[in-house]
Amino acid sequence: MNFMTKRRSSPGLALRGTILLMVCCALQEPSAAKECGDGFYKTPRGVCCRLCPAGTFKVKDCTSDGRKALCDLCPKGTFLHRDNQDEKCSWCSSCGSGEEVAVNCSVAQDTMCRCMERLKRDGDSGICLPEETHSDATSVVLAAVLIFFVLTALVLLIVNFNMKQKWLTFKRMLKRSDTPTNYEHDENLSLVHIMRNEHKVPFGVQRSNDSSDTMQLIQENKENLKTWIGTDPSAFLEHLNGLNLIPRRVHQAAVDKGGEESVELVLDHCISQGESGCEKLWDALYSVRKQYVQLWMWIQKHGEALRAIRDKESDLKLWIAKDPKHLLLLLMSRGRISNELFTEAKSIRDGAECAELLLKYFIERGNDDCLRLLFAVQAVRDEYPGVKEWLEGLGFLRRLSTCPVDLNSYSENFLRDKIRFQTRKLLLALRDDLTPLVSQLHIRNILTDNSVREVKRMQARQGSEKATQHMVELVMARGRPRVKQFWEALWDLRESYPDLKDIFEKF
Repeated sequence: MNFMTKRRSSPGLALRGTILLMVCCALQEPSAAKECGDGFYKTPRGVCCRLCPAGTFKVKDCTSDGRKALCDLCPKGTFLHRDNQDEKCSWCSSCGSGEEVAVNCSVAQDTMCRCMERLKRDGDSGICLPEETHSDATSVVLAAVLIFFVLTALVLLIVNFNMKQKWLTFKRMLKRSDTPTNYEHDENLSLVHIMRNEHKVPFGVQRSNDSSDTMQLIQENKENLKTWIGTDPSAFLEHLNGLNLIPRRVHQAAVDKGGEESVELVLDHCISQGESGCEKLWDALYSVRKQYVQLWMWIQKHGEALRAIRDKESDLKLWIAKDPKHLLLLLMSRGRISNELFTEAKSIRDGAECAELLLKYFIERGNDDCLRLLFAVQAVRDEYPGVKEWLEGLGFLRRLSTCPVDLNSYSENFLRDKIRFQTRKLLLALRDDLTPLVSQLHIRNILTDNSVREVKRMQARQGSEKATQHMVELVMARGRPRVKQFWEALWDLRESYPDLKDIFEKF
């Protein structure tokens, strides 16, 4: 446009411009362009090269504008699904727990997964869970009859066991009656007290403290835990070993046994350590629960957070009823309740009714949501007298809430930026030994099998710092939801990486 304007105003200038244009055309190809269009990219030397097609990667830039870069086919096990200028292909993804391959990975497409038969993908977590089945009337009747007979047999067994226990206790008392004991000096001493001294824990009397309840729950469900985890205990064992929760000899023995026997060995070891061992075991089960569908569903119904809220439901209702708005606003701001529930609760004038609605909502949703409710109550504990002392008495909450941050209160973009700005500190904190973190990221399906092998190879060849840098890049490439899981894995491993403490404190 400018050239045409000058041509009308000065013929001499137009002539010089024409000559200059002809010289430029002689020096470069007609297809050259100052700016690259669609399907092209600009090299550091300023040359516009055509992008490599999907399924190939760039080996070398072109030497002149408009030409195609030198491309090569992606190696087996890798892919690139778009036109690109990448110098290497991405590793194919692996399907997670409860999934199967729908479409195999090709050079131009990543692996596509689908839920296995009788499983359905959960909308919130994205994990494949059992579908809800709708039985017909006949099946319901048969199931009811079967449950009746099972319960009847169970009651008879319990009654028989109780009678045997009482008879054995009575025989021991008769046997010891010939020798003086402390019991003979107190005629009013109860039978339960005698049994407590004999067996440490009275039969039929439930323990009141939190750790004992957990230990009892693990003992009662030992066979189920063996079945649920025994199909593939690798994730469970890797987690325990990565966090040094069991001795190496126990871990190696469990690996050698395999299957349900390996799970039984670990359970027996933790139970033998008493309440502290069962606490560590429960935390491990909670961490890997999403790897085992049946385990996750069991914890949702019997978890510590759910039990704690149920046991204190009446007191919580009274505490919150005084002024529910503090808790209600916090739950809404953190996205813990829907807009519909917030509007309904806000419209209720009776504080006790509002508190009851909130507690019922979280109890029905299971242990994970109850834990989120406890964190919310903890955040506003100063507004509700009585809550603070109760929360401090919850052992499991003390273990989980020592983190200076609640990751759920931050957006995924914020957590992503936090990695970007803290990359150097993360490299220094993690470079000594990547094994625990790589194991955790693999268990949580943040890193695929191929990615784990790639990180380990890079660590062996180029050192831990380069491998850590590459691992962080892989996590960032998996998307924002994986970034939050990455921070959760780092928090779980804070004992293995002491330098992480400074990063969390300055969150």
